[in-house]
Amino acid sequence: MTTTATPDHGAGISARLERLPLSRWHRFFIGVLAIALLFEYMDLYTFAFTAPALMEREGYTLEDVARITAFTAFGTLIGAAMAGRLADRFGRRPVLLVCVATYSIGSMINGLVTAPEMFMGLRFLTAVGFQGMNVVAIVLVTELMPAAFRGRALAWAIGIGGIGPVIIAWVGYGVVPHIEWGWRVLYLIGGLGVVLLFALRNLVPESPRWLASVGRVDEAEAIVRKLEGRVLAEGLDIKSAAAVPAPKMSVGSTKRRQGLFAMLGAGWGGRLAFVSVVWSLGVVTYFGFNYWVSTMLKLRGFDLHEITLYTAIIVTVSALGPLVATMIIDRFERKHILVALGTIIAATAMILTTVSSTAMLIGLACLLGFFLQMAVAPTNTFAGEVLPNAYRSTGLGSANSVARLANIAAAPLIATLLLAFGVNGVFFLIVVLQVAFVIVIAVFGLRTKGTALEHISRESVAVDAGPVETAEAVAVGAVSNEGPAGQEHRS
Repeated sequence: MTTTATPDHGAGISARLERLPLSRWHRFFIGVLAIALLFEYMDLYTFAFTAPALMEREGYTLEDVARITAFTAFGTLIGAAMAGRLADRFGRRPVLLVCVATYSIGSMINGLVTAPEMFMGLRFLTAVGFQGMNVVAIVLVTELMPAAFRGRALAWAIGIGGIGPVIIAWVGYGVVPHIEWGWRVLYLIGGLGVVLLFALRNLVPESPRWLASVGRVDEAEAIVRKLEGRVLAEGLDIKSAAAVPAPKMSVGSTKRRQGLFAMLGAGWGGRLAFVSVVWSLGVVTYFGFNYWVSTMLKLRGFDLHEITLYTAIIVTVSALGPLVATMIIDRFERKHILVALGTIIAATAMILTTVSSTAMLIGLACLLGFFLQMAVAPTNTFAGEVLPNAYRSTGLGSANSVARLANIAAAPLIATLLLAFGVNGVFFLIVVLQVAFVIVIAVFGLRTKGTALEHISRESVAVDAGPVETAEAVAVGAVSNEGPAGQEHRS
């Protein structure tokens, strides 16, 4: 028998997920997604690590590198837009599986070709897959993890995933300078992610919040009951309904029209614009450094052996950033963390324009990479939290597409800056981008720490007439009656 969806069903599913304590299942779920992210990040960085070898051994020009980078960015744009829309229509889980298969197979084939044109096509294909997977993974973590440790969960997933570039960097250092075809090995390793399909298919559930939002209440109930059973089997206590009451959802909270235009028509254009701008500034900064670091080292006159060594060192230090983020992400407001990190990144990039010694250059580059990686988890968590359940995947996909479009435009700009001003041109660009990032977050950012998604997204009706000052001041689900255009807490 199929249960007819009502707003209260969605509220009950949400509250039951929030009542769950941190369990072995939660850790296992994050671990599986983290390994998927590990292979995604491998693929993301592989071209950056192999570009100098392709220029030296296969005759690629700086313009070829810029074109391939632009095609990759275009692939991420398409992947984010398609995955976001499809995940809101068909579910998070099936889209996740298709994306993992796409980037894994594409990366493996990439290791077998040489011509720049083939590279562009395959990098586009793999980018569609890995960016789509990234969007859906963020949505799954956001919707399945309770508010109390949602930020830490995503930070841990990103931190473990960050080991992928470290592996690729040191393998690259071991084989790329010494073997003529060594660069191919990196792409073949990235393709091994295809073996994860079986684990993901059997062990990652569909999002109960999404199922409830599209009226599939029986399926959502079954998944939540299974999770509750696993928690109880560990001897852990589930919080009472009195401690975590269900939010009173507004009429129309379930079975809404889907898609970008429906989201805009429902009044969420402001939140979507905010996330789009934040991600655009962050993505261009992130790729402006990480994707071009090996090429910038080559332009500074280092040989291939030095480039692969210094890149491996920078990536290894950078990988510590998400792990440090796990210590602070649920202790402080996301917006305050991001303002602080943006300020530090801008200052570090400015100092890099003044140094000349190799030791200072590599040391500061390590710091820049570290703080950029540290900002990834708070940025992604923040973006997922401020969008509503019914449109979260569409919104994240759309915002991510805008960011990737900005990255496409940035690729030739960065190549031009490198040719005209050297590596300092890129560092000055990073300064400008991060100053803008800090201003946007400080002025328009919402407070989300420890707060249930239904409160942040304003999908509930009021149960308390007073303003909510902190997450601790209200039980999960006790929210204001203002819609997306109402008063939002930004201090």
